Amino acid sequence: MASIFCCFRGCASFLDLGFATPTVPIKKQPTITLDQQHIGQEVVLVKEGSRICGTGGALGNTAIMQDKAYFEVRLQQSGIWGIGLGSEKADLNTVPMGNDTDSWVMCSDGYLRHNKEEMHHITQLPQEGDTIGVSYNHIELNFYLNGQKLDCPFTNVRGQVYPAVYVDDGAVLDVVFDNFVHDPPPGFDKIILSNCKDV
Repeated sequence: MASIFCCFRGCASFLDLGFATPTVPIKKQPTITLDQQHIGQEVVLVKEGSRICGTGGALGNTAIMQDKAYFEVRLQQSGIWGIGLGSEKADLNTVPMGNDTDSWVMCSDGYLRHNKEEMHHITQLPQEGDTIGVSYNHIELNFYLNGQKLDCPFTNVRGQVYPAVYVDDGAVLDVVFDNFVHDPPPGFDKIILSNCKDV
């Protein structure tokens, strides 16, 4: 008996007798990615805004508003690169970033740069395949290499900031905003979507 009704329902939708259930489009939930509207002129974003290549920088599509935020970057291909935070005023066309007052980055040469100053230097340089973690609590910006804290924080980050990355000389970076390889530090979590610029 049930098969008769199932068949009838299929026929009714075919004949459009008004018995068919209308389909409701599923709205795609906004996600955190690199922002196509805030990239350098020679930057290419692929993999739905999670991979950066070319030359220049890019910002994430949401500011970090929560108290304790974390994201990761996987070094897919070596070259010249940098990872950190930047404001909407950061110069995304100049490599390396960190040469203005609006970006704070760890660079591929081991220097942490801000406002044309080399604030710290790490000796254990990330290699292809490594994962660099970034935590920020509005007091300190810290970096992690394969889950190990590098103990070289920025303490002068000010204003509304976004995740920031830059590449040059063949570097390819994958930015990861959830499903991390390494656990975030205690109390830290993925960035919460706040005021997405391109959603």
